[in-house]
Amino acid sequence: MNVNDLPQGLLSKIREQFYATPKVRQMEVTRQMYIRNGNLTAALAMAQDIESLYNKCVFEYMEENRQKVEQVELASADIPVEDKEELMRRMLVCFMCADMIESSVIKMNDILHKYDKDMCIEMFDDIRSMMKMSEEKLKYLQENSGYMKDLVWADNCDNMYEMMLNKAGAIMRKRKNDENWGKGKRKVETYKVKQ
Repeated sequence: MNVNDLPQGLLSKIREQFYATPKVRQMEVTRQMYIRNGNLTAALAMAQDIESLYNKCVFEYMEENRQKVEQVELASADIPVEDKEELMRRMLVCFMCADMIESSVIKMNDILHKYDKDMCIEMFDDIRSMMKMSEEKLKYLQENSGYMKDLVWADNCDNMYEMMLNKAGAIMRKRKNDENWGKGKRKVETYKVKQ
C-alpha cells in the first residue's frame, strides 16, 4: 500500500486532523509570523518541516493498516465452519450497531440544527468522534466483503433502526405511564446543550 492507494477523502480527513493538532497549529502560527516579518527562508523551512511531519503521519497510518491486513483472515483460519459463521454473525451485529449509531447521531444533530446550526448535545461529543471510527469500520466491510453490496443490508439496518426507535418509545411511554417507575430512585434528567 502506498499514498496513491489511499482514497482522496481519507487523505483529506488525515490532513484536516493533522492540522488540528496543537503542535502543527503552533508551527503554522510560527510560519505565518516568519512571512509577516519577511523571513521567507525561515517560512519555507517551517513549511517543509510541517510537510515532512504530515508525510510521517500518513506513512504511520499506512503501516498500521498494513499490519492489520497481515493478520490472519477469518476465512483461512483453522476454525470450524459453524464457529466462523457465528463469529461473522456477531461481527455483523457490531457493524450494524455502528451504522445505527451514525444514523442516530446525524438525526439528533439535524433536529437541533433546525433551531441553531451550532447547537449539539454535549453528552454525545465522544460518540461524534466515534462516528469517524464507525465510518471506517463500515467502509472496511463495504470494501472487503459482499455484505453491503445489496439492498438487503440497508433494508435490514433501516428496519433494525426503526425497531430500536420503537423500543425507545415504548420505554419512554412505560416510564411516563407507570406510577411505580423508579420509585425511590428518581433522578432529575438534565441534558446539557452546547451553543
